[in-house]
Amino acid sequence: MSVFAETASAAQWVSSGRTAYFKQSPFYSAREHTCRSGSAPTEGFPGTCPNDAFSGWTANYNAADLLASTQFSACYFDSQKLGSACYGLAYAINGYASAGGLPATCTVGTRAVVVSTRIETIEIQNHELDVDNDMSGDEYICQ
Repeated sequence: MSVFAETASAAQWVSSGRTAYFKQSPFYSAREHTCRSGSAPTEGFPGTCPNDAFSGWTANYNAADLLASTQFSACYFDSQKLGSACYGLAYAINGYASAGGLPATCTVGTRAVVVSTRIETIEIQNHELDVDNDMSGDEYICQ
């Protein structure tokens, strides 16, 4: 009888807890961020945290946000048409952005920021239209 044991495990993306969130709608608006897992959100967007320079948050966030916003701007959103919606999704590693979500494989210690954006025309009352818009940024570490 032979026994086979696999000792190596694949690296995976894990949330660092560093986030940025923006929401604007006719009913509710928010700008907040967190600096680490388990910390309470702080008002302001995207804010600064002590670890930002080390982690590369600023470069990664800016690159991913620019690409996600470019995707979303290219989809011909119509603020006068109910249900019109556009989305953007991008991630950045070392300040370089790519479209979509994080890659399945990663190198241990690598940090990335994923930014997703959404804008949609909604009805607020009696056929009156308005815009609902949100954006979130989340940092991940490969472990």
